[in-house]
Amino acid sequence: MNIYICSLLSKKNLKFLNSHLKSLNSLKIPKNCKLKIIFVMNPKIYFIRNLLRIFLDKIDYLILESIKDNIPESRNVFLKFLKNKNVQYAGFIDDDCIIDKNWLLNMTKFFEQNNCDIAGGPQYHEVRNKNFIDYYNILEPNRHHGQLVKWVATNNCFFSKKVLSVSKTFFDPQFASVGGSDQLFFSELNRQKFIIKWNKKSFITENFNPQREKKTWFIKRNLRYGYSGNLIDKKIYGNIGFIIILIKLIYLISASLFFILIPFRKNYIKACFLFLRASGRFIGLLNYKPRKYI
Repeated sequence: MNIYICSLLSKKNLKFLNSHLKSLNSLKIPKNCKLKIIFVMNPKIYFIRNLLRIFLDKIDYLILESIKDNIPESRNVFLKFLKNKNVQYAGFIDDDCIIDKNWLLNMTKFFEQNNCDIAGGPQYHEVRNKNFIDYYNILEPNRHHGQLVKWVATNNCFFSKKVLSVSKTFFDPQFASVGGSDQLFFSELNRQKFIIKWNKKSFITENFNPQREKKTWFIKRNLRYGYSGNLIDKKIYGNIGFIIILIKLIYLISASLFFILIPFRKNYIKACFLFLRASGRFIGLLNYKPRKYI
């Protein structure tokens, strides 16, 4: 059984490279599996390939070049690479994360026990300031093990060869600065009747990043979810996309008002996040375009 896992290596996350590579090297591989890690990177950071040789003495790997240094294009480099390969499973992980050593074992086991084409798992966070634990818990989706979902994120996902052989869907380069290309990608696959499920046992842990323990980061991230949500809905729903956007905008505002009436800290945070996403939806209607990915 051939398995290819993609990790996009970026300059901004080089400080996490050591822990990321060590976690990959510690992955437990099922006896009947042949694992290969595919690193996609821009030529500007080719100097790190020597580090790959040092840390990955137990894992087979390959480096692919991404000339257009943005996330959707780099993901497409991997998908195009897979088209001519004998592959049973493939997946994406993030380069700022530590991969649980049982991640692959649990993913392959999950596919054996569940009828699905795509699986995603949770991302946990290393938190130094305990005040932000609730922020992260509310930001991340709360899903049950084995639950049917409409999309998963590329920070932790796994999919079968059926997706590669049947679908011609790729990541949309137009989302390079706004984010959300992974949500659109898997939402489109969901509309194509691919079965997507949640595997809570295959998890990753995001390294501590001081830039993400600031309220301003959560404000910007939720605004981004709002305006990228507009673009996703327009792509998926076409002519009725505007109506869907208005419905979701009203829902977000209503839910925000509901939570703010219940005097608990978590509810206050939820209300703020929902209102920020509604605000993002609104400014998205004004054709706001951020300069860089948040």
